[in-house]
Order: sequence, then C-alpha cells, then structure tokens
Amino acid sequence: MAPVYRQILGSDFDRLHPNVAWRYSIDSTSGVAQIAAGIYESVYVTPALPPPFFWHFAKRNALPSKTSRMVPFTQRHFCYRDELGRECLAVLRAFRYTTGTRNLNSLLVAGRSGLVDYFGDGPELLYPIEPSVTPSGELLLESGPMRWLGKGPKLGMRGMFSAQLKYIEGWDDARQRFRCDATVRNPVIGEILHFRGWFTATDQACTLPDIPDEAWPLDLVDREA
Repeated sequence: MAPVYRQILGSDFDRLHPNVAWRYSIDSTSGVAQIAAGIYESVYVTPALPPPFFWHFAKRNALPSKTSRMVPFTQRHFCYRDELGRECLAVLRAFRYTTGTRNLNSLLVAGRSGLVDYFGDGPELLYPIEPSVTPSGELLLESGPMRWLGKGPKLGMRGMFSAQLKYIEGWDDARQRFRCDATVRNPVIGEILHFRGWFTATDQACTLPDIPDEAWPLDLVDREA
C-alpha cells in the first residue's frame, strides 16, 4: 500500500520539500514509526466554547486542554491497515503542559473518495481533508465542515455550527527543523483553537505488535462523509 498522502496527492506528492516527503513516506509495510519532538510556541483554545463541549472533547483526546505558550510536545506517527483494508496514519500528539500531559489523537485514512481525518479516541469527530502542496513544497491540509460522530441527536455542522481545519507543515532551511501551524475556525466564534511551533523527527523501528493501543480508535467507523 502507498502512504496515505501519496495515494491522495498522486504525482503532486513529489513536489513536497524532500524532508516533508520523507516525513510522510512511511506506510503499513515500512516497519517504522516516526517520532517527533518540539515546542508549540503558541497554543490557543477559545474561552467561548461551552464548558460541557470542552470537557467532553478534551477528555476524549480531541482538544488541547488550555491556552498556553512554549509548550513542549511529542508527535508519534504509526501506520497500519484497518479491518476495512484502508491505509491509516495514526497521529498521537502529547502536549506537555506544566500541569500535566494532554493528548490530541487523530487517525488519517485514505478513504474511498479521499482523505478522512478522525479526531479523538472514539473517534469523536470527522473531517474530510483536501491536501495540497504549496509552491514552496509545504503540505497544506484544508477541511470541509466537521461532522460529529457522537451518540444522540445529529446536529447540523454547517453554517454557524461549522468548524473547519487548516494545517500547514514545512521545512525551515535556516534552522534545519520542521514548522507546523494548525487552526480551527468557526464563522461565528472565529478561531476555536490553534497550535503552532517547530519540531525535529526521527524514524524508529516498529512492527504491528509495537503499535500502542491509543493508535487504534475504540470503534471502527466506516463513515467517511
């Protein structure tokens, strides 16, 4: 199987900066995981979120815990094929706040009609993702409207309820490290959250039994839209 981004980007994958292409070249047959560590220079979570919303999604590893600056973090990538035969890239982020570690987990899947990002341990949220490559070789991810995967009434996630993600990752030649910038916005609230900073990364040998439990969602979800 090809890596998830190569499957979706096709020949555009080769326009990525070589170091960014290396970052996303592992797949379920590679026998490696990728371990990154760095600093989020800015982490922001809007105070406009209703407390029950914040408690629910933060507890389920779908939101950072609080606004802060200069937060050390790790980000681990694990690849596997799920029970539906889809190539998957699990992204496990750990925010090392001084008050304790909080996690933000997501699962990128090369789906039937494009790239899908499932957020949280449930998973809790679904984002259809449109990846592209910038003229300078950065990876740019832009989402369609968020879908809620939780139980209960299916609230509309368009218009005033929509939340859209933008993520960009590139290589800083001057400092010889990666930079990343993630933002989620709502048309009414504005910026819901962001985290941006820098990191370095290395490959690490990893077989299927080595993949941690949190890389697998609690429920297998075949919904992709």
